[in-house]
Amino acid sequence: MIQRLIRKDRHLRKQYNSFEIWNKLNKSLKKSLFLYKISKNIALKEKKKYSKVTIRNYCFKTGRSSGVIPFFRISRMLVRKKAGIGLLLGIYKK
Repeated sequence: MIQRLIRKDRHLRKQYNSFEIWNKLNKSLKKSLFLYKISKNIALKEKKKYSKVTIRNYCFKTGRSSGVIPFFRISRMLVRKKAGIGLLLGIYKK
């Protein structure tokens, strides 16, 4: 179940990135059509907009979706455990 969610998340991230590039290109083309008064028959067809809301951060070690530190991409419990023994660079326990 967790592996399926991680695969789904990876797929959504990939789709979002490709559609984000497409939408930025389309947006810049629309602006240039407006600014330079070019005929509109060269306008690109719009693609479906994907939302970032569906993209979740999962811990790559445990698969946990809540309490994930984005910088390390591991859950808060693992960060606490690894920081306690000094495995994370720049983070230490006093």
